[in-house]
Amino acid sequence: MSPTGRSRIGTTLLAAAAFVLAAVACILAGCAGMQGNAPRRVLERDETVGNAHVLLKSELSPARGTLGDRIAWRLTASLGPGAKPGDVRMQESPASLQLDASKPPVLAAGRGGVVWSREYTLRGFDLGALELPQAFLPVTVGGKADTLEFPRDTLFVDSLTAAATGSIRPDRGPMDPPLRPVDYAVAALVALLLGAALVFLIRRWLGTRGRRRSSVVSAPPEPAEAILDRALSALESELRTLPRDVFYERLALALRTYAAAVTGVPAPDLTTTELDRELARAPNVLAGGREDLIAALRRADLAKFGRFEDEESEARSILRQARSISGRLVAAPALTQAAEAASRPAGADSGVR
Repeated sequence: MSPTGRSRIGTTLLAAAAFVLAAVACILAGCAGMQGNAPRRVLERDETVGNAHVLLKSELSPARGTLGDRIAWRLTASLGPGAKPGDVRMQESPASLQLDASKPPVLAAGRGGVVWSREYTLRGFDLGALELPQAFLPVTVGGKADTLEFPRDTLFVDSLTAAATGSIRPDRGPMDPPLRPVDYAVAALVALLLGAALVFLIRRWLGTRGRRRSSVVSAPPEPAEAILDRALSALESELRTLPRDVFYERLALALRTYAAAVTGVPAPDLTTTELDRELARAPNVLAGGREDLIAALRRADLAKFGRFEDEESEARSILRQARSISGRLVAAPALTQAAEAASRPAGADSGVR
């Protein structure tokens, strides 16, 4: 191909890339401006301790959110006369749910008693329904103590794109316009060009085959560890100039590509939780490498979706952790064969029945 033809093709590709980038920027700008409009949800439960009535409430505002959005979760207990609340106890949150408990509890006077409340900030980093941790409140009435459970609630997390709304016209089927004479002429010209190109390629292949005297030895494929090391080295050299979300997006892509190459699991198409589950089921995946990989990916998800800006030293620490995963994700073939041989019953290979 002539230099002029290559220049025209390059210009066309650059224009198409610019159009795609502009469309993606518009979509992201629209997603950044969206606000969750799901109403708040309140769950209530009535309890009795001694002769005192206690009303327990769990309130989410809003009830739905997107990845990384801050959701307010308020726990409230309306206590009857003589009832005194203790310190709330809560189960451990799942890895895909971030819970901020920095705000202290508030105790105020109520009708005939007191009202205890505490607000938490939630951020979900996985799609779908995330069950909130179970919360308990000790209550004492006249020397009698009891532990009350707040209503269990669930946070629903959506993706960053908004659902399409509005009416859609019904499909009336495909249109079948008649062909014009110019259409027949273009079709005949295209068929003629394709035939000529096919004849040219066949003749060239036959001529090359007749002149070939030695076979070309293809270069061996590049190891997955070398590809990962090259990608991490490029990220380390550009660390001070890249935005944190771009840095962690490229880091997550490099790690997922490496995991797919050495394990066969389609890591780029799975969420972090789904990838953790698939790798745990793979027989040749090492537990230590899998845990380090999932920890680095969850840290990258926090920066990408939650727009979390960390220090340069922390980013370099994540890079060192990513480098340590290389060669530690899957077991060597000899170790895998030894583990399989150890799991066979005695006499299986010798033919003993």
